[in-house]
Amino acid sequence: MTALVSAVLRRRRTVEALFALLVVAFLPGVTRLESDNSPEAFFLAGSPDVARYADLVALFGPGYGARLVLSGERLFDGDGLAFLARVEQEASGLAGVRSVSGPLAHHRGELDLDPRGAPAAPAAFRARLLANPLDRAAGFVDAAGSAVSVLVELDSGGAGARARTVAALEDLCADAPAGVTAEVVGPATLERALDESAHEIASFYFPLLLALAALLLALTFREAGAVAVPLAFVAVVEIVVLGAMGYAGVRFNLVVAILPPILFVITLASAVHLMLRCRDIEADGLEAGPATLATYRDKGRALFWTTISTLAGFASLAATPVAPIRTLGLWAGLGLAFAGLAAFTLLPCLLSRTMGRRAALPERGFELRMQRLGRRVTELAADHRGVVLATYAGLAVVAAIGLARLTVASNALHYLAPGHPVRERIEAVERAGIGLSTVELLAIEGETSSGDGFRGERRLAELAGLAIELRQIPGLISAVTAADLLDDLGARSPLGQVFPAAELRARLAPLVFADETGGRELARLLAADGRRTRISLFVPTAGFETVDPLADTALSLARAALPGATIEVSGQYPLLLAMQRYLISTLAWSLLLTLPVLAVTFYVLLREVKGTLYALLPNLWPVLLILGGMGWCGVPLDIATVMVASITLGLVVDDTIHTLAHYRTLSAELGERAAVADRMEKTAPAYLLTGVILALGFGVCALSGFAPTARFGLLSAIAILIAVVADFTLVPALFGRRQQ
Repeated sequence: MTALVSAVLRRRRTVEALFALLVVAFLPGVTRLESDNSPEAFFLAGSPDVARYADLVALFGPGYGARLVLSGERLFDGDGLAFLARVEQEASGLAGVRSVSGPLAHHRGELDLDPRGAPAAPAAFRARLLANPLDRAAGFVDAAGSAVSVLVELDSGGAGARARTVAALEDLCADAPAGVTAEVVGPATLERALDESAHEIASFYFPLLLALAALLLALTFREAGAVAVPLAFVAVVEIVVLGAMGYAGVRFNLVVAILPPILFVITLASAVHLMLRCRDIEADGLEAGPATLATYRDKGRALFWTTISTLAGFASLAATPVAPIRTLGLWAGLGLAFAGLAAFTLLPCLLSRTMGRRAALPERGFELRMQRLGRRVTELAADHRGVVLATYAGLAVVAAIGLARLTVASNALHYLAPGHPVRERIEAVERAGIGLSTVELLAIEGETSSGDGFRGERRLAELAGLAIELRQIPGLISAVTAADLLDDLGARSPLGQVFPAAELRARLAPLVFADETGGRELARLLAADGRRTRISLFVPTAGFETVDPLADTALSLARAALPGATIEVSGQYPLLLAMQRYLISTLAWSLLLTLPVLAVTFYVLLREVKGTLYALLPNLWPVLLILGGMGWCGVPLDIATVMVASITLGLVVDDTIHTLAHYRTLSAELGERAAVADRMEKTAPAYLLTGVILALGFGVCALSGFAPTARFGLLSAIAILIAVVADFTLVPALFGRRQQ
């Protein structure tokens, strides 16, 4: 390590020029970063269910992305219904809108309309909606007849295009006349709310973190160079990594958005560790260059292994099929690898160029006090190791019991605060009986079947009976089948007076497919060849503990009602819930993949199995306490908090490595107790300062109104502070056993 740093310092200008070129090259890539919280961004990679859903979309279309919900005391008068007519017409012409279905379009052929397109008899129109089974099943009218909705199917374009379409729909709703309220609700608005939550990390919390870190460094060192060195190092790493992500087309989401603050605090902590040691060595009288070399001679080995261990903690997340977590793990691993390279190349140049002689400067008073405190606490813990170990063992037992109480938060709507307008609107609309989230049942006719399949009389009759059964499932908002659409058309057709319902459906199907408008509506539910049909279940926007039983019941009814057909569950919402169900296994796998790397690291440093096991305990302790505490306090695992364990494990191990990097050599010379106390004295200021930086870095995320981000930030900050306490107490109790 020292030879590498020495070579770098001899070519300092060349190294600095190379990193300057990297910054210039990658800076434009930062501007290419975009946000994407679409449902597809959270699907399980490689899942056959995703491929099945892609086939469903290719056959029947992407499904509805939003509803325009109109309500108010003047909804069913001339002005209100004229606005409804305008909404249906203008929404269909917006860019990004694939199709629009609404109550007026549904009944247009049987209504007397005024010049504005509104029904001439508003009261009769309202009564017609309430009496029509398809209007109620499709959510065109609520159960009380106080609200109507327009279904908007969005093109499957990019997240930015969908956001622009939603904004245009909101502009349209903003022109509602007095006495009428119009709102856009549904999956598209939830997606945009997640985009805004992810964006606030970059626009507010990350700048706040930067300001707090700069202030903390300034208050600690009271010197411009000591603030500039670590921040310049961090800036280079952030620009190169984020720029590479932009060039690679990586899209930020509510998970990946936490990467910039994570990368910031980790690289800043590494820089502070080295800078504090360099200042300590310079205080003995060395010039900046030799002091930098001496710093890497003392800290280089620990820096290398802390880079490996931290990288392992984050990179383990790349093993999960949960796409956002995998992306975070992959790019965090690549970013930390680059930061490690820069720590042995760029950082020595910055230290040697900007640091100077500071043998007795007053700004080192804080550092010296922290050194004395670190030694006193360490010696006290070693002298009372029995009490310390018993206390930690007791807390570990309590935490372990809490593990069994861990739950998973699977309702994405509850990620938003209870007062969030998007959450309130969705909950209010669903309480009124208008469904927003769907589970799709895909029925496939058997290969050996004959006839017209689901276009035939028998199958359509079975679908009609199934629809009635499905709508009786407690908790299900509604269900729509192709038979419902054909029955609706038959009730308004003169043929309804001639043929019985079962025969009429089969006769109408080819006629409807031949009509451009009718064929487009029926094609959303029934394939033209009759071999496949889609059954849409409107379910509450809730977690899998609520939706799974509804889907299972519907699946059982469908299999009984459609003998010989293959029935599969599909849709966006089930795929999102499947991702939530995978969180527990993601937690287990990330820990299992990280632990061996840490064990190897400590074995290389200590060269004994017993010492390796001892070294793992202070690092597993914060993870156990946090997860157990989550169980006891009812804090659920979600898409963000599931990462706390592996990330915490990758972070907190750094201080233990710095303490034990020279333990084997020093314990032979000074004795075990003095070896630990000596290292802790030298590193205590860095432990405290980096602990505060890391806690602040994650803690600012706790200010977010987005529940997963807030919980992740708070839990990570607590875990880091717990780890700092363990470094000062548990490590000395385990390793400071004997005096020379």
